[in-house]
Parts: sequence; C-alpha cells; structure tokens
Amino acid sequence: MKFIKNKKGKKGFSLIELLIYVAIFAASSVFMVGILIVFTQINLRQTAVNEVNNQVSFVKNTIQRNVRNSSIIDVPVGTSTSTLVLQMASSTLSPTTIYLEEDTVYLKEGNFSPIPLTDSNVVVDNFQVTKYENPGSYSLVQVNLTVSYNTLNEKAKFKRTINTAVGRVSAATFDSDIVPNINNSYNIGNASNKWKDAYFSGNVGIGTAPVVGASLKTSGDISISDNSKGLILTSPGGTCYRIAVLNGGNTTSTAVACP
Repeated sequence: MKFIKNKKGKKGFSLIELLIYVAIFAASSVFMVGILIVFTQINLRQTAVNEVNNQVSFVKNTIQRNVRNSSIIDVPVGTSTSTLVLQMASSTLSPTTIYLEEDTVYLKEGNFSPIPLTDSNVVVDNFQVTKYENPGSYSLVQVNLTVSYNTLNEKAKFKRTINTAVGRVSAATFDSDIVPNINNSYNIGNASNKWKDAYFSGNVGIGTAPVVGASLKTSGDISISDNSKGLILTSPGGTCYRIAVLNGGNTTSTAVACP
C-alpha cells in the first residue's frame, strides 16, 4: 500500500485507510451506545423493582405488627374493605386505622395525624383487607395489596401484587370503658358460642343501672330452669342453704356447701 507524500516528504494515510478507520470507529461507537442503552434500561428496571419491593414490604410489616398487637379487629367479618380499623390496648393509639386514599396507604393512630406508608415513587393500585373469624383461635386479616412504580417510561414499569394473612397473637386487653356505638343492639356471645365465666369487682345491673348496696340489680325476673338448682343464701352462722320450690309451690331449703 502506497502512502501519499506531502510536499515536505512526510508520509500520510491513504483515502482507503482513512475510510477503514472511520468505519471501525463508527462500528465501535454503535456497539458502545447499544451497551449503554441496555445498561440504562436494566438499571431503570432494577430501580423500579427495588422501590416497589421495599414499599410493599414496609406496608406489609406495618400491618402485621399492628394486627398482632391489636385487641380487636374492628371491621365486618367476610367483607372486603379499603380501611382496616384496629382497637388497641393503649387508648392513645386506639383506634389505629390503615387505609387507602388517592393511591397512597396511610396509618393513623388515635388522634395523631395520618402518616403515609407509601410515597410518590409508587402508586397503590389496590388495597383490600378482609376479616375472618378463626374458631378456637384469634381472628385474622387477609391483605390484598397491588403496588406499581410511578413512571411513564414503558421500560421501567413494574407492578407487584401480594396476598397475605396475619392474625392477632394476644387476647383483648383494654385500659378504658368498653361502650357499644349503638344502644341495646349488640350481644356478648350467642347461643352457639358462649363465654365461660365472668368476673366483676363491682355491681351488675341487668336491664337497669346497678346501685350501691346491691351486687346484682335487675328490672326483670330471675329464672332458674333446672329444678335441682335454686338460690343459695348464707345464714348468719355461715351455713349455706339452697332455696328451691316444690310442685305445690311451697319452698324448701337444703344445706349445701357454700360456693
């Protein structure tokens, strides 16, 4: 291959060599740009995956912690809702509410201001909770959560859906009065599921307010359906007697062990 000599006798590149070098440089540039584009897309995708996974985990862990520490899961049984209401042992934190509002999940404890559990980097497409009763054990909550990365870039879009369930781990405890929100509407237990024993340190009123000097006051009758049972009274001497009724309506008393 001949070199072109300039006027001073120095050798330079021929036109063919120059074209070859330009072609090699152009091919290398295209290759490097392609690698850069692929790397950028992978990085964007991984950023989206990490962001969604981190926020999903944070919401899930927050729900699990609060449900396990709750006294009552205060939502209807078997009905999906976007608001989870929990009654807590601490009156300061009760009720604790976890809810969806405008693509963001919030946590509100008692009278404190709501705290966002997700930020603007993601969009919460779905947040549903359902309460289930677990006979012989504590209630549990099923959580359905769908979160998407907030972007217009098709290459960076990512969505994740989780379905999980969490149950309470302790019995209900309270540090304030237990008052129904509607008068004369709710029962404690039912014909199928009864409470075993009840312990009170004060007076009890059934159909009427309790009064000082009467441990039990009722505005109606007291019925004893078993004829082998009766009303046990204690004599001044400390002996206990069961007062019962005979077929003719006469009463009888039988000494029994004091309860």
